[in-house]
Amino acid sequence: MKCAACRSDMVRKKGEIDFRIEGKLYLARNVVYEECPSCGERVLSPEISQDLFDKIKKRDFVEEKVKLPILEGTYG
Repeated sequence: MKCAACRSDMVRKKGEIDFRIEGKLYLARNVVYEECPSCGERVLSPEISQDLFDKIKKRDFVEEKVKLPILEGTYG
């Protein structure tokens, strides 16, 4: 598969991937995805995407508190 962003060859990986739906951040663990080694673009297959959307719709997930480093300031 070619990267839609930069046209490099994608690499199949398994691990964590984060995404947002309606402004809410989700983290999927132990998921298979394609990643571009050049630009970092990540893509889920349609089947895995549908499975994740179904789990979110059914609220079939756990919620954990996560600490994130926050950067403040005006850039540019």
